Amino acid sequence: MNESKKQIQYVTIIRWIARIWSILSLAFLLLFFGASIISSIGTATFAFKDVLQFVFFPIGLTIGLILAWKWEGLGGIIAIGSIIGFHLQMLIKHGKPDFVLFIELLTAPGILFVLYWILSQKRVVE
Repeated sequence: MNESKKQIQYVTIIRWIARIWSILSLAFLLLFFGASIISSIGTATFAFKDVLQFVFFPIGLTIGLILAWKWEGLGGIIAIGSIIGFHLQMLIKHGKPDFVLFIELLTAPGILFVLYWILSQKRVVE
């Protein structure tokens, strides 16, 4: 097998790992989102900061991961940007970074989608 075919295989593997991981992340986000809505029924009083936080995570991340199935670069950047926005908002709100491992694990497919997009663009140029 020549070097070019190996590179294509590695890039394809990255894409499928990102897709499978994004399905798992989206399933978890759906459960998270559903539980948040059910628990807030009747007590829904949100400050603007809370709504902004909700837009970044889980909504922005979900939109990014869904878009990444068609447009890997765009969707991955939206997913990563949403989590960066979430962390910045938490930093402003609490005065300290609030890194939660499961949120970063949910974002990992976005990073893989961007990696795939970069490698596939490089392959087209060469």
